Amino acid sequence: MMTPPNKKVCIFTQFSDISQAYSLNRIVQDQLKMLLRHQYKPTVIVAESFEPEGLYADKNVTIKKIPLVPVHNEVKKDETFDEDVENIFNSLMDILKGFDIVITHDVVYQPAALKHNVAARRVAEKLPDLRWLHWIHSATSPAVLTNLRPYFGDQYIQTITRPFPNSLYVFFNYYSVPRIAQNFKVPEDMVAVVHHPSDLQEVYGLTDEVYKFVLQKKIYEADAIDVYPIRLDRGKQVEYVIKTMAMLKDFGLSVKVIIVDFHSTGGDKLKYRDDLKNIAIDYGLQQDELLWTSEYNPFWEIEVPHEDVMGLMRMSNVFIMPSVSESYSLIVQEAGLNKCVVVLNQDFPPFRDIFGPNAIFRKYSSNIDVMTGMDGFTKTKYGGDNVSDDERPNLEKNYHRGTAGKIAFRLKHDTNLAMSIFLRKYRNLDYIFEHEFEPLFYGN
Repeated sequence: MMTPPNKKVCIFTQFSDISQAYSLNRIVQDQLKMLLRHQYKPTVIVAESFEPEGLYADKNVTIKKIPLVPVHNEVKKDETFDEDVENIFNSLMDILKGFDIVITHDVVYQPAALKHNVAARRVAEKLPDLRWLHWIHSATSPAVLTNLRPYFGDQYIQTITRPFPNSLYVFFNYYSVPRIAQNFKVPEDMVAVVHHPSDLQEVYGLTDEVYKFVLQKKIYEADAIDVYPIRLDRGKQVEYVIKTMAMLKDFGLSVKVIIVDFHSTGGDKLKYRDDLKNIAIDYGLQQDELLWTSEYNPFWEIEVPHEDVMGLMRMSNVFIMPSVSESYSLIVQEAGLNKCVVVLNQDFPPFRDIFGPNAIFRKYSSNIDVMTGMDGFTKTKYGGDNVSDDERPNLEKNYHRGTAGKIAFRLKHDTNLAMSIFLRKYRNLDYIFEHEFEPLFYGN
């Protein structure tokens, strides 16, 4: 159970409505997702015309409204400027008393937010303990700072051109930190970096149930993820999936093996599951690295909806099919379509006919005589015929280590696969929140 946060957080926007295409709206919603998931109860400041829906209407989100004032995309002091600033200031003072953190979006950058900028600076002077985090959504120099004098008196020049009190300026890459610091006339240690996260539930199309499973089991954190949807029939040879994925750890890769074990609630299937767990222990897989969907959710004990399986498959990047016999194998096809590194049973020749030459082919025995193509049996003995029973386990382990090496090479050196692993691990909502976003509440 998470410890309830001890910071009261507000997000200050100028949103007058919800535009799904507006990038700042999407960024604010991602921030709300992060805050809500980590037990914060954020407040969002919007213009008085804003009608909350979706995340903004969440029971743990409070909406506070400030006056809707005329704004302009050019630097302009209109007739109601002073009055509008005063009204915004009064509203912000009422709202922000008692808060620890206020997050703004382009308030200190956009000409259209000039009134809000001036009002917020006045609030910052009145509430010196309030910490401001200013998201800057463009590294381009803010022209508003250089074009004020023709339109404003010295009081505004002095207000706008000095660093915002008790603040950090937040941008999205380290390369641009010097530019941001120069543009806003602040030292570089006042510029923090928070990368934009992606909501992987949306990216992978995960149902709520799968998403809870993924978060609880920390599946995003793995380098290599293999999903194997099967009944626990011994002919599916799940042990080779377990052994090979365990060997990937020898190549510095973290792993998750997810066995979608539907229709496997009785008889030898239960004994087989226990045998597989012991094999996993022998090969060095930890309990949190080998996951059984039937043991996570009673609803998944009998069968798992195809939609849930596809969500898991879209998230995975390895698929090993060691089955001794298949008429076709739709799961291989689905894994390939989802850009997994696919390993197929070389001893079962129909796989090459069905799926082509681009898989990794390895020997796992089969119920076809590869010499005749007829019914029979092809038995792979790792290390060959002339080895002792004592030698064979190590020779078999070396064979699976060789398979793992081929998988690891593709995961590390195929630039698309390597990038997807990096982004899944380091650009998801939880990672960004825990390593980059929330730490700003306490320091830089």
